[in-house]
Amino acid sequence: MRPVATRRRSRYLLVVLSLIAVSLIALDAGGFPVFTGARSVADDSAAPFAGVVDTVTAPFRNAWNGVTGYDDLVAENQQLRDRIGELESAAVLEDSAREQLRRLNEQLEIGYIEGIPTQVARVSSGAYSNFADYRIEIDRGSSNGLAEGMPVVTRSGLVGRLERVGSNTSVVQLATDPEFVIGVRLASTQDLGVGRGTGERGTFVVDRGIDLGDSIRVGEAVLTSGLSTSIMPPDIPVGLVSSVDPSLTTQDQQLDVALSAELTKLDVVQVLEWEPPR
Repeated sequence: MRPVATRRRSRYLLVVLSLIAVSLIALDAGGFPVFTGARSVADDSAAPFAGVVDTVTAPFRNAWNGVTGYDDLVAENQQLRDRIGELESAAVLEDSAREQLRRLNEQLEIGYIEGIPTQVARVSSGAYSNFADYRIEIDRGSSNGLAEGMPVVTRSGLVGRLERVGSNTSVVQLATDPEFVIGVRLASTQDLGVGRGTGERGTFVVDRGIDLGDSIRVGEAVLTSGLSTSIMPPDIPVGLVSSVDPSLTTQDQQLDVALSAELTKLDVVQVLEWEPPR
């Protein structure tokens, strides 16, 4: 029975020492002055037990340090996350600015315009009122010297013309509008005709002026005619002929034209400071 009692006393003593150790660590971490002066004396007197006490109290000290340092760790991690977010945002903005600059520079390289001043404008909205309206809005207006009727283009070709001009914004009638009608010329044959938008088909059609006897091939380039009464200056690319259909009723050929400019993906355009003759 005596060995059992001895083991029980040992366990009890171990528990008491553990509790004392936790209490001392907590008070010492709190910065109580009495422990600061007594620390050196305790270190000398307890030196023989240092190894045992370190072994016993290590788990408690580690846990206490984890608790007392947790807030600092959370704050530091939050700062790191905030900084990473700032860097990621800066990278996104830099990529966006680089792409915008590329598109702006691209629009400045329009080779088919000679002697006509231009203004670069951004598309500020899609369809002006609804999908069937075939209009967009740009961020330039009369305060920038723009006027109704001025052609709107991209590097690829014709977009439309200014239909309404406000002080700081303008509405562009797109070439796909069925009411958009212009004179055109075929690049290789120099045949003249009249074309218009096809509406929801999103294409352009030349349905007047091309005689049945004229030899027209698919892929033929279609340009603005630039006649004296035209609402467009000459030689703006409209698109390429995608199909040719003779009409026995009108005795004309109907040319379906795929527009050169991608009107569903407009973000930057140029306005030609050219007004049709009155």
